[in-house]
Amino acid sequence: MPVFSPSFLQELSSRVSIVSIVGQTVKLKRRGNEYWGCCPFHHEKTASFSVSDEKEFYHCFGCGEHGNVFNFVQKAMGMTFIEAVEYLAHQAGMEIPRATPEEFERERRKKGLTEALETACQFFEEQLQKPAGRPGLYYLQQRGLTAETIKRFRLGYAVPGNALKALLTREGFSEDVLREAGLISKSADSDSFYDYFRNRVMFPIMDRRGKVIAFGGRVLDNGEPKYLNSPDSPVFSKGENLYALHLSGDQARKKQEIIVVEGYMDVIAMAQAGINRAVAPLGTALTERQIELLWRYAPEPLCSFDGDGAGQKAAARAAERVLPLLKPGYSLRFITLPDDLDPDEFIQERGVTALEDFLQTQYRPLFKQLWQMLLNGRDLSTPERKAGLKKDIEEELNKIANQDVRHYYRQEFRDALQKLFAPESSVAAAPRLFKHGKAKRSDHTLIPERGSEEFNRFWADPVTHPSLIADHNETRMLLAYLLLFPDIGSDFLEDLAGWTAPSPELGRDLALLLEALSTDPDLSADRLKEHLRLTGQDQLYASLSAELEMLHRKKILPYEAKSDLTELLKGMHKKALRTELQRLAERIAAASSDDAALLWEQYQNLLKEEKESE
Repeated sequence: MPVFSPSFLQELSSRVSIVSIVGQTVKLKRRGNEYWGCCPFHHEKTASFSVSDEKEFYHCFGCGEHGNVFNFVQKAMGMTFIEAVEYLAHQAGMEIPRATPEEFERERRKKGLTEALETACQFFEEQLQKPAGRPGLYYLQQRGLTAETIKRFRLGYAVPGNALKALLTREGFSEDVLREAGLISKSADSDSFYDYFRNRVMFPIMDRRGKVIAFGGRVLDNGEPKYLNSPDSPVFSKGENLYALHLSGDQARKKQEIIVVEGYMDVIAMAQAGINRAVAPLGTALTERQIELLWRYAPEPLCSFDGDGAGQKAAARAAERVLPLLKPGYSLRFITLPDDLDPDEFIQERGVTALEDFLQTQYRPLFKQLWQMLLNGRDLSTPERKAGLKKDIEEELNKIANQDVRHYYRQEFRDALQKLFAPESSVAAAPRLFKHGKAKRSDHTLIPERGSEEFNRFWADPVTHPSLIADHNETRMLLAYLLLFPDIGSDFLEDLAGWTAPSPELGRDLALLLEALSTDPDLSADRLKEHLRLTGQDQLYASLSAELEMLHRKKILPYEAKSDLTELLKGMHKKALRTELQRLAERIAAASSDDAALLWEQYQNLLKEEKESE
């Protein structure tokens, strides 16, 4: 009978998503930080079955069933423990190690490595507080770190010489263990060993459970490299761990946001300022494994890389690597701090409130990051170069494995290309067509005559403008969202009340829903349905069946619905502004000189509002 090592089971559990495994047999919906569905172990109509990737377990509040991913596969799929491990290993693409004497020896050595690393961490911490560690302590204090922060991150100091090797040897650790742990290195010209970290401020690297698995060290003199990380070992892989994840998970989970920064000091400075949801890669570009790890805490991690060449290369690599992994609701966002500041410098110069505001308002979604990368430094002056851009876009799209995500990215790129290569828009051309306060109908270079070819080219007749048809469809989609997510719709009451529906029928339906939402801001979808049934208005569901079916099919989650509603209302508002701008342009073209001046002022105000809404 196979015997699986604890480290293998722990690694397997961390590699598979319990939400994905449970989701194969249970229909789950996200609520806050967890996923909920009807328990597969007893009959129920109300979802009381909770699953969490972060906690790595499931729990039913109805029948009390509780366990990890191994328990679920055994109970829900009728497998033995061995079968469950084999099934999950296949899902994770992991090879099951054979229970041989060699395997048991590897497990014993791993335990020895973690014990040596913990002892080293304690030694570095102690040295920082002693006279020998004053250079390291002075450096950290100059960077503004408090004693509490130093203790929380277990920062330390590696003294010059071989003091660590001497201590660990006295403690009974062999040279083989210390070398495998990355704590000592062999001399190039002899068989002797020396301390791998010397004269460096030490940053312990922990796994998600807070166990020391490696170190990063910053040199205090002019030595190279400036930062030195532990080499990969049986307990540490640079591409599969993130600095400070064990300290950042709680706030990241609560806020549904995790921030990726470049350096250890950025993470620590942000944490000291109260932003306890930042992590950092470990001397490598963000890897696929790290991206999947980040998604366990937030669906759209925010990558904050420096504005220099190295930082932008790191952002570009992250954007490229995430494409094959994209799935509905999961992506990356990007942000670049101004004036080439890193987060640590930004906090020192402008404060944590300014940083929080900037992070929440100035980020770029992945599509805009890709678009910026594709256009950066590009000459599009010839048809061939334009075709080259289109070819490069198609190559990027082909990297996206998920069909639905690829479809919507193709739409976004098509719209962006049309806007990039289209003739100058009518709104952009307006300042050339009208001279503020000086317009004359007889001056055809300033105001085109109504009905002329120039007029028709710049100002389409608003009666046949296609955006009016789009407004009709968007309003129907808006109503569908309100029917399914009335509690979220309550957050948009002010915006919704100011919107004029494109038809009396849709206007009546919108007014009906707004009245229900304003009466009960916490109205659930079920209570709304019952309210409409009792008031004889439940035919609304049948009239919007196509839109409702589409939302059901896409399995829209609440946080996605809120984002969708925000974008939908923003787009509808922009179209309304554009329509009014066209009407004003038509009136200006037909107005007297004095009236044209007044109308032009209105036009400029609306133009400014449109630009501010972008």
